[in-house]
Amino acid sequence: MSTNKSVSLLKAIKPYKQGWRIQVRLIHSWRQKTIYGGDSLEMIFADVTGDKIHCTCKRTYIQRTQRDLRLGEWHMIDVFSLSNATGQYRTTNHTYKMSIIEDTKISKSPYVCDDKFFRFADFEEIGNGTLKTHFLIDVIGQVTSLRDIQTVQVSGKDKKKVEFRLLDSREHNELALALIDPKKEKRVTRYQAEDWNDVDIKSISEINMATMEEDCKIICSIESIDTDWSWFYQGHDSCKKRAILIKSKSGNLASNEKPVFWCTNCHTNVTSVSPKFKLHLVVKDDTSTCKLMILDTIGKVIVGCEAVELWDGSYDEIEDPDVLPQPINDLVGLSFCFGVTLGSENVSGGSEIFLVSQVLSGDKLLQIETNSEPITHVTDGSSIMSGGEVSAPEKNSQSSEEGSSTPFSKRKEKDQLEQTSTSKKICTKAIKMEKIKDD
Repeated sequence: MSTNKSVSLLKAIKPYKQGWRIQVRLIHSWRQKTIYGGDSLEMIFADVTGDKIHCTCKRTYIQRTQRDLRLGEWHMIDVFSLSNATGQYRTTNHTYKMSIIEDTKISKSPYVCDDKFFRFADFEEIGNGTLKTHFLIDVIGQVTSLRDIQTVQVSGKDKKKVEFRLLDSREHNELALALIDPKKEKRVTRYQAEDWNDVDIKSISEINMATMEEDCKIICSIESIDTDWSWFYQGHDSCKKRAILIKSKSGNLASNEKPVFWCTNCHTNVTSVSPKFKLHLVVKDDTSTCKLMILDTIGKVIVGCEAVELWDGSYDEIEDPDVLPQPINDLVGLSFCFGVTLGSENVSGGSEIFLVSQVLSGDKLLQIETNSEPITHVTDGSSIMSGGEVSAPEKNSQSSEEGSSTPFSKRKEKDQLEQTSTSKKICTKAIKMEKIKDD
């Protein structure tokens, strides 16, 4: 690996590629059980500016990662993946979360700095509720009173609790705190309509403040393409799930050599892969803006062609994410009615990216078939993607067949939503199609 590779600050790294190099200090680490029953190693890194990022390492790579990393030491880390950072208790305010992958390289850095990189929250901000509740914070103060340890009931089980008061020596403000094992919160029941015609149209400001998992429609215009992310991923043609390129020992792929991929769903080597759309858009209406994620079936409709038609044929990582195919750039300024899924990752997990499950234009509706893996559960770190494709609930007993809709670019102008008007009646009727049969 070249020693001349430039080092990036944590604030500069984006998920459109994996080939970053960073210089960081390991300031905290712990082992935890995953929801799937396995182990993971969780870490907090800080760079020279004090910015922090959460990093996760699945069981396969824990031994080698613990061997190469030492708490409190500075390291160079090359090649890793980034995904959207979500969750109710996020350890850093970084937009993305790192994952150690097969190709990750860790080496010692000569840099020396003993800063602990604490950023203590102001007591006044804690008291007035201006801090975001999804982020864990650092607090320092003098304990002025301490109550006895109590046993309380949490989800039917006995838990220990201790309460104490902290004094901010700088401002002489006091803060009451309680330490307790976290409660298992009741899952909000998801509202699922029988038909997209029964789903309410909401403003973007409303979905940004949503407190219940549900489906809704928004009428919006595309403001920009979010180039933090790649516009496509390589998907296994059989199962449509993402596939990761297996690099040769030399790191280069010969011109006459057929690339081999590892299918994350089939857990086997495959060669039949092709690009699939995975677009991240910034959209707006009269009330606010938000970010949407559009997967392959919807992507083909709004772009008007297959992702493979826009692909340059290279398996190399994207170096300039702002260079996009013209049909994707042409989406900016267009207006749509999107059917949006507000999932647990949005309502309780803090994710600001909403999944598009439907696209509607006039009285035409396309319902997609997607995969079954939630976005926030994809943390294995072997892809440039933020997560797997997410299942969309069926609103009708039948779903549209891929490729059955007229390409967006060939529709008549009267079938498109007017960019400046939201007063017309839209989304009136779903097209009934045969169900897609699994391969």
